[in-house]
Amino acid sequence: MSSDRLAELAERRALLVTRAHVDRARMTLVLHQIRSIVSPAPDPARSARLRPTAAAIVGIALPLLGMTRFARYLRIASYALTAYRIARNWSGGTGRSPG
Repeated sequence: MSSDRLAELAERRALLVTRAHVDRARMTLVLHQIRSIVSPAPDPARSARLRPTAAAIVGIALPLLGMTRFARYLRIASYALTAYRIARNWSGGTGRSPG
């Protein structure tokens, strides 16, 4: 191969690497935007109220199920709640009764 061809390949490779970095940054931005749309804004009062309940559930379920099984169930529950939020937002409903 000639040095011109090698230089052209090196330049193309550098361009592709740069494009990959830009695409990765764009995907991260899009994922953050999607998450902000799907996930509700945190409410400090609600968090303070639910934290002890969540700690109790984890304290009971973790020894019974084991770490890997419990993590799997949490992941599935997370996916289910995300799908529910997407469906609720997509339909335009808030999931709450008026009043």
